Amino acid sequence: MNTFNRIRIVVNGVHYTISTAEPEEYVQQLAQELNEQIRGVTDKNPSISFNDVMVLCAINYIDAYKRSEENADRMRTQISEYLEDAAKARIELDEVKRENAHLRRQLDGRETKGQTKLEEK
Repeated sequence: MNTFNRIRIVVNGVHYTISTAEPEEYVQQLAQELNEQIRGVTDKNPSISFNDVMVLCAINYIDAYKRSEENADRMRTQISEYLEDAAKARIELDEVKRENAHLRRQLDGRETKGQTKLEEK
């Protein structure tokens, strides 16, 4: 069962208490990142309202999330393609090994016949 921690964070000078199963260090990092994002927006637009800052931050985070999802999907697709290529290469390798073994047996058979003919003469 998940144990929830009550963690106090400060976002834009306002204190919040969050109940979460996440480690406190992680939640504090999130709060710090949000504060940096807020500072970045307010530094560029000093007269912007807090609500507008939060909307811009939310849009930035949603954009980053969507891009991360797309990148993860591309990586999954690429990994699947690599796995398919590796499986095909393994099949080709097995076929080449079988053909190689078959040719060796044929070669061994010819050499044996050649030795038998030499012994008969």
